[in-house]
This record gives sequence, C-alpha cells and structure tokens, in this order.
Amino acid sequence: MATSDESILSQWRAIAICLIAALGAFQFGYDTSYFSGILVMDEFVEHYGTYDAATGAMVVTSSRQSLVTSIINVGEFVGAVTAFWIGQKIGLRGGLLLACLVVVIGTTLQVAGTDLGLLIAGRLVLGYAVGLISNFVPLYLADCAPARVRGAIVTMYQFNIGLGLILGVCVDYATKERTDTGAFRIPMAVQYIFPIILSSGLLLFCPESPRWLAANNKIEACEQALRCLKGPDADVQKDVETIVHTLHLESQAGEGSSWMSIFRSPVELRKAYLGCALQALQQGTGINFITGYGPYFFTVIGIENSFIIQITLYIVGIPATWISQYGIEKMGRRIFLMISGLPMAAALMIMAGVGLNLQEADPSLSASRTVVAMVFIYMVFFSFGWGPTVWVVCSEIATGRNRSKLMTLSTSTNWFFTWLVSFVFPYLFNADAANLQTKVGFIYGSLTVAAVVWVFFLLPEPAGRSLEEIEYLFESRVPARKFGSTKVDLTSSDGGQAPKAHAMADVEHQN
Repeated sequence: MATSDESILSQWRAIAICLIAALGAFQFGYDTSYFSGILVMDEFVEHYGTYDAATGAMVVTSSRQSLVTSIINVGEFVGAVTAFWIGQKIGLRGGLLLACLVVVIGTTLQVAGTDLGLLIAGRLVLGYAVGLISNFVPLYLADCAPARVRGAIVTMYQFNIGLGLILGVCVDYATKERTDTGAFRIPMAVQYIFPIILSSGLLLFCPESPRWLAANNKIEACEQALRCLKGPDADVQKDVETIVHTLHLESQAGEGSSWMSIFRSPVELRKAYLGCALQALQQGTGINFITGYGPYFFTVIGIENSFIIQITLYIVGIPATWISQYGIEKMGRRIFLMISGLPMAAALMIMAGVGLNLQEADPSLSASRTVVAMVFIYMVFFSFGWGPTVWVVCSEIATGRNRSKLMTLSTSTNWFFTWLVSFVFPYLFNADAANLQTKVGFIYGSLTVAAVVWVFFLLPEPAGRSLEEIEYLFESRVPARKFGSTKVDLTSSDGGQAPKAHAMADVEHQN
C-alpha cells in the first residue's frame, strides 16, 4: 500500500488502525486458555462431571472432556468456511462487527446456566465468532498495513493471541478458589469485554478495506478509506489506480473468482495447497494440546501450581513473538519456520522420552520438571516461528481473484485440525483411554520434523513483496526455492494483458 520511500512515522495512521483491528485476536487467545483452566476447577467438575464409582468422586470423562473442549473448534471451522460469503456481502470490517455480536450471544449462553447443553451450544456459537475473527483479522491487516511492515503487523495477531492466553489463565487463577459457580462463570463472563472494545474501535476509527471497496465498485469510498489510513491530505490517486488496475487484471485472468477456478487452475490450486498444508502442519506440531489442556496436562503429570506454570509458559512466549516481528522482515518467513521447527521437535521428543519415567509407581520430581522445561522450550520456539509466521504467510500467499476464498480454505483447515487435536488428545493422553501421557510427544515431534522438511522443499518466500508482486510470481510459476531470488518489474504492466503474461515477460532471475 505504501511506497518504499515513505517513512514508518508517516504511516502511523495505518499502523494504529491495524493495531486496533488486531485486538480481535484477544478473543481467540482468551477463550482457548480460560477453558483449559476451568477443566480442573472443583466447581466445574462438580457441575459438568459424572460420578466415578471406582474413585468415589466426580470426574470429567475423556469423552465429555473431548466434547466440551473441541466443540468450539467445530464452530470455528463453520465460521471460517462461511467467512467468505459474509466478507463478500458486508466487507472485512463488517464481518468483524458481526463477530463481536456473535461473541456476546455465545458468552450469554454459557453464563446463563450450568446445563451441559447450554455450555455446548454457547461454545459452538462462540467458536463461530472466533472462526470469523481468524479469517477477517489477518486479511484486514494484510490489506491495510504498509507493505514494508506488513509481516510485523500481521504478527501482532499472534502477539495478541498470546496476551489473551495469559489473561485467560490469570482470570482462572483469581477465581479457582471460589466455592460457587462464579469459579467458572466469571471467566466466561469476562468475554463480554472484548467485543465491546473491538466494536468501538472499528466503528470510531477503522475504515473498510480499500481493496474490498474497490472490488465492489465503491471508488470514492476506497479513496476515503485510503485517506483514513494515510492522512486526510495524502495523494491516494496512485494507490487507487494501482488497486483498480490489479483488480482489472485479475478479472481478465481467466474464469474470474469462483470455487471451481481454484481446482481448475494449477496456479490457484497451488496457493490453496500451500495455505491449507501450512495450517495443518502448524496444528500437527501439537500446540493445541498445550493451549487447550495445559493446566490439566501439568496436573496429571504431578506438577503443583499448574496455573502458575501455565501463566509463566505464556509469558515466556511474548519476547519470542516480539523478536519474530523484527526478524521475520529481515530474515524471511522460510528460515523462521525452519529454525524454530527443529528445536520444537527436539523438545517434544525429549519430553516424551523423559516422560516415560512419569508412568512409574513413584515418578521422580526431576523427570516432571524436565518435562515442564521441554514444554517451555517448545512454547518459546513456537511463539518465535510457527505461531505468528504461519498466519503471515497465509495472508500473503492468498492473492489474486480468489483471495478471500483462499484465506477461507486455509483458515478452515486450521480449525479442522485444531478440532482434530483437541478431540483426539484426551483419548491419547488419559488413563481411561490409550494412556500415552507424555509419549504423545513422539507423535507431535515426528510431525514437526515432517513440517520442517515440507517448508524447505515446497514453501515460497513472500517476504518483502507487495501482494501484486506475489501474485505475479505465482502466475509465472516460479519454483518455491526461487521465490526469494526473483525480481519482478511491474512498471511495464499493460492493462490489456493478463497477469501471467506480464509476469512471464517482466520476471528475471538474479545470478
């Protein structure tokens, strides 16, 4: 959006607006962490558990734990799938405002009573809102952020998720000693705060995406949105012309935007595959078993003060995310994914190996502490690489006429595999099922190694490119490992030709 000679200071309006939109990620992070905490609260177990004759106590069985934890991911999947149609009709900003309303409805259903059906319904509805947020926020940030800091801005999405994770566990820690339903209802009710803040910021300060406005022939509104991002006196005519020209080229590039065109075009299918595979591999690293079941995991392996451990775990990831925001622009996306993936895999494998001692009759304290240390190492490197970078890359490679559809596919894939991990984990981990306990690290560690290998051979490097340049590179079918060393000259573009023709004519490889 911004030219390379514009200073960061001169683009403060666009950056500030993006930071407001990125607040939507708080909802995502908070819901994940607060619910993992209430699973071990006595009041929650009393109201939603079942009587276990063997122990003479109330317990939440693996099947019920799996259902109430993972049902939100079903809603998230549906939200991500339908986000395209919603965004097409009411825009990215409008979609985020709708998500705020749905959050209020879902939260109300959960707080309304202690009936299992209401809890499930509320989490399903709330998940739908989070699915919308996970689709619209990265797209909005990618559309509105200055090109030279786009990666860092989109990384704020992951950073805010991290802050939401910390807040969720902190609220749980503050209420866990209560002897009434407030122990878990108060953490549920805190979710009213996020949509109020986000919707206020969107209504007062944030314009609709200029690209969406131009795509819907609202040129004057597009100009106003760009002035809101760049300043009231900014000359935005060139930006408008560039956006309109790009949209025109996209409309001339074959069949236009449709779901079938994704599967019929090798170029579009490649983008879809990359985004979906990347999101699936992120969940394959096992992050959701830590964020979704952290306090429960630590309690089962014999660690006291599991809430404090979980809070600290989320806090140590924050500096790594900040480093990522800077380094992702200097070093590129591919290298960050690879250098973070290998330590993650090693930590998971060591956790699994050391954790074998935890299943003995008298497990050693040192073994338990080593498992915790490995989880900390894993979390730091996930926050450094695979957490934020996946969302950055997916928002960047979803270019061209099917941009929204491609983002919908990749985000839906994320939620499907998030659900899969959440649903399966209790059956793998718990004593009343497979009883693998920490040996699940062997599974997730192996998948993380596979993810690193996949990145090395198949993932293109979009760092430092405008969305138009990335689209031209895809259209010219540049191999993944040559994306970063390929120059694109867009100055010779002629509106009468398709993007592929321009890309093939203007792309030259550096020696």
